[in-house]
Amino acid sequence: MPSRLRLTNALRRLRRLVRNRQGSMLTWTAVALVPMLVAVGMATDMARGYLMRAKLNAALDAAALAGGRVMNSPTRDDDIRAYFNANFPAGYMNATLSPLNIEVIQEDGKADRLRVSATATVPTIFMSIAHVDEFNVGTSAEVTRENLGLQLVMVLDVTGSMRWNGKIEALRTASQDLVDILFGNNATSDKLSVAIVPYSQAVNVGDLGDDFIDFSNLPPELRSQGNDGRRWAGCVQARSTPGVLSDDETVLEADAYDANLAPVSVGGKWKPYIYPHWNYTSPWWDYNPYRQLPFTGANMDPTNPGYVAPPVLPSIPPERQTIFGQSYRQGWGPRYRRDPMNPNNWQRYNLPSGGYGPNLNCPARLLNFTGSKTTLTNYIANNLNPQGWTIGNLGLVWGWRLLDPSPPFPNPVPYNDPQTIKALIMMTDGKNEIGATAYTAYGRLQPYGYPYNRLGVSDPADAVNEFNKRMKKICYAMKAGGTGGHDKVEVYTVILGSVATETSQQAEDLRQIYRNCASRAANAFLAPSNSDLQAAFQAIGNDLANLHLSR
Repeated sequence: MPSRLRLTNALRRLRRLVRNRQGSMLTWTAVALVPMLVAVGMATDMARGYLMRAKLNAALDAAALAGGRVMNSPTRDDDIRAYFNANFPAGYMNATLSPLNIEVIQEDGKADRLRVSATATVPTIFMSIAHVDEFNVGTSAEVTRENLGLQLVMVLDVTGSMRWNGKIEALRTASQDLVDILFGNNATSDKLSVAIVPYSQAVNVGDLGDDFIDFSNLPPELRSQGNDGRRWAGCVQARSTPGVLSDDETVLEADAYDANLAPVSVGGKWKPYIYPHWNYTSPWWDYNPYRQLPFTGANMDPTNPGYVAPPVLPSIPPERQTIFGQSYRQGWGPRYRRDPMNPNNWQRYNLPSGGYGPNLNCPARLLNFTGSKTTLTNYIANNLNPQGWTIGNLGLVWGWRLLDPSPPFPNPVPYNDPQTIKALIMMTDGKNEIGATAYTAYGRLQPYGYPYNRLGVSDPADAVNEFNKRMKKICYAMKAGGTGGHDKVEVYTVILGSVATETSQQAEDLRQIYRNCASRAANAFLAPSNSDLQAAFQAIGNDLANLHLSR
């Protein structure tokens, strides 16, 4: 019996011991579970951090690339934020984002870099157990503008129609925007060269010298010197041409010297553009009376050398006898008159048509390549002045001649140079034209002879058709022969004003010419309004910034 009692007591103690050990194990298990949960929570929240970083990287890459394409644009930072917001979902992981940090890094001898960075504060899920309520995830992306050279020619329409509806002012603004985008904060660049060719019915190339200009019929007194408006300013006629060209735009005839790059030894020299003097036409605003040099003495009659001018000038309305008479007798064109308060002082006087003496409808002298932002800014502000009719093929071919390695403007950079891009912008606000037939007889179509006998046609519409054919051929030849899937010259085209949208057949023909002239569909811009013109030039400037992504 005592033995059974001892066994029972022993079993009772064993059961109590077992019960006591179970409680201890639960206690230790609970104690051990806390760090285990913290570890699992840290792993989970760290995984969320990696996801956040990946999402930030993707959004920043897109934003940096967008900013890099518009590196120097005034809207760059807004574009960066817009791309970031489009690629980073709002409220993602309930994170709080810091403002984007956008910085341009410039180092001597290196390409500019654009860095975009951001930091996200992410609330924790499990780590709050350990009193860690949030953590930060920060990252950045960079783009580097490729350090390629660029030669750009801007061929700009400065014809008379550009004086209306603020178009010439819009062109100045748009051109300056493009220059600002390309140069950014740099005043000069050894990788960037820009040339400007204003054109109307002629192009002013300046005095290229006896090797390129035929001065045989130009008196020495008329050579380009001084600025009184009575001497030759530098516009040239079109070189000789076979007249009617083929309709095949892929063929640029070898003897079409007005449209090809034939050297002087083959195509001949250019002749000065001189508007006939003292022609009276109707209506009155087409008058261009000026006394051609050389002349001697005051009060002379330029139409009857050696004789005094009559008191009443023939063919001039009575109300204009005083203004024209003063100019006539002193040898000035009608853009000048005496200051009524000071007879010895001549003032500039603007008639509605803008009489320019021998240089009527001759635009400002072209600007050859320069890497100076200030030079370009000053030229744009002071030399884009509207006058004359539209003969776009002449502006286009002179733009091409600036890019070509051969004379008269020998370009030191060959075509398809791996380190330099050659590009051209062709801009117009209207169709090619020759004006009314009555005007052509008085020199309006001076670049192609009197009235247009070097085109081999007798009808104004046929003359315009020849201009259009020349544009097509020049565009094709200028682009052909490129390498690596690129044109030899990257061409952009811009059409400003109503001709960009009107439904006439002539307008559609012009749009087709400009679409085909552009190197890519995206390079052809229609700008019905002045603000559209500014947007087009900004887009072109941004497109010319060649980029690659670096991390």
